[in-house]
Amino acid sequence: MVLSFFIVRSLLLALVMGAILAYVFHRIYLLFLSKLKNKTVTSLLLCFLVFLLLIIPGIFLIKTLVEESFVLYALTKQKLATGFFSNCENAFCQALRDFSKDPDINYKIQEIFKATTSTIIKQGTGFLIGIPRLFVNLFVVFASMFYFLKDGEKVEQHISHFLILKERKFNFITTRLKEIVHGVVYGYLLVALLQGALGAIGFLLFGISSPFFWGVVMAFLALIPAVGTAVIWVPASIFLLLDGIFQNSNFLIYKGAGLFIYGLAIVGSIDNILKPKLIGERAKVHPLVVILGILGGLIFLGPLGVIIGPLVLSLTLVVIEAYFHVEDN
Repeated sequence: MVLSFFIVRSLLLALVMGAILAYVFHRIYLLFLSKLKNKTVTSLLLCFLVFLLLIIPGIFLIKTLVEESFVLYALTKQKLATGFFSNCENAFCQALRDFSKDPDINYKIQEIFKATTSTIIKQGTGFLIGIPRLFVNLFVVFASMFYFLKDGEKVEQHISHFLILKERKFNFITTRLKEIVHGVVYGYLLVALLQGALGAIGFLLFGISSPFFWGVVMAFLALIPAVGTAVIWVPASIFLLLDGIFQNSNFLIYKGAGLFIYGLAIVGSIDNILKPKLIGERAKVHPLVVILGILGGLIFLGPLGVIIGPLVLSLTLVVIEAYFHVEDN
């Protein structure tokens, strides 16, 4: 038993994500099944469609972000090489020069740049090394999704027999589990849509091109654990700031600073304020349980813990409630 746990331990998160995806798309599965009349074909088709839905936008997004980052890096490097910051006359450059005149501050800035560069290289190397494991996890996610869709009823029966639960207690747990999963999914989707909409409004107000496209991208990113909308609005505000410096325009500099403040105070704060409340109300659990689940899950399980943490903590409370407060008959 212990050995079995250690064998699958590194894949448990992928297994749970597969189960969550199977639940989220279960109604669509039933709709397809009524037309195709074959569980295996229906499960394969739905897994393939979900794979395309998640992977293709992800690849396009990574490609776009990498290209924009290289453009910004090349432009900044060119301006630094030409001594632009030493010669520009706007208030921002002057304040930056005055600030960096202090030898201690200048030394600390250089150390920060070195540490940042080292971290980027380390993270990039780690990402490349982790690509094979990423593919393994993706395979487990969609393989488990396939079997949970195809054999969900059998899995439910096996769990019931394994836990040695009376029918009433088991029905109570499964009903509450569905409510909790629905609440978590609902909370994440609604907050992601709100963040995308507010991000689009912010980009429109501060003059960023294609605001509605970037709003959709931010909504998509808000669903990805430990990524979020800041991946878009932080580089956009930096781009405006640098553009204002390069063009000697205080207006553009103020726009960049304004967009950063807007993203931090409006777009970013919704995630922390609304998500626990929405999930708690929909899943019928206290918001504090959701907050503890998110933070504890993030610390213990990493990025995916922000989704799995509230589920596990809420389910634990439900099982305790079922054992002590739900009668067998």
